[in-house]
Amino acid sequence: MTKKVQKWVVIGAFTLVVGLIVANKVKMKKQASLLEKLIPFVEQWEGGLSRKTSDTASSHPAPWVYNGESGWHTNKGVTYSTFVSLASQIGYAITPENFFNMSNDLWIKILKVGFMAPYPLERINHLPRIQAVIITWAWGSGLSGSERRLANFQREEMGIKDSNITKAEIVENFRNMITRSTELMWFYKLCARRASDFKKMSTYAFNGRGWLRRLSDFKRTFE
Repeated sequence: MTKKVQKWVVIGAFTLVVGLIVANKVKMKKQASLLEKLIPFVEQWEGGLSRKTSDTASSHPAPWVYNGESGWHTNKGVTYSTFVSLASQIGYAITPENFFNMSNDLWIKILKVGFMAPYPLERINHLPRIQAVIITWAWGSGLSGSERRLANFQREEMGIKDSNITKAEIVENFRNMITRSTELMWFYKLCARRASDFKKMSTYAFNGRGWLRRLSDFKRTFE
């Protein structure tokens, strides 16, 4: 290989590395922009500790007493079951301190690792509203619940013919069928579907009014 060829090989490799760095920075910037809206929204609506018996999470409460009370099952929207299941993956101890006094840093790690990472959201960075829908459905219904509900939406509202739609396929279907110009329309359709699903839930009589208020605020935040 001549020195001239070597020079161009080095330049090409350097250009590729720079391109990858820039692309990664753009990806991180877009994710940060989404989180700038999403994190305050979730924090506003989740509040702090909960021991409401009308929540399905009440069947798996933390085994500790706090402020003289037992039965605490959720903190900052993170159920005790989720808190336990993600501990080894993220690397935190299952302790009363980490659950009852959950730091913002730990909370954000749980959001990213537990509810964002399982979906390849980077494929639809150009559709931030759809990203927000996926994350909040995962947050509210769990990963399996969100996968099932989003798959059903795609079958019934988008005409997808597939009996086993995976998380990656859900994202890919949105990427293939939604453009920047049609995103808002599909965002509204997804919000309407969410409201319809709420009304079919067994605890709607106890929690439905709050769920719909939160959904209305979600629409205002991201539309």
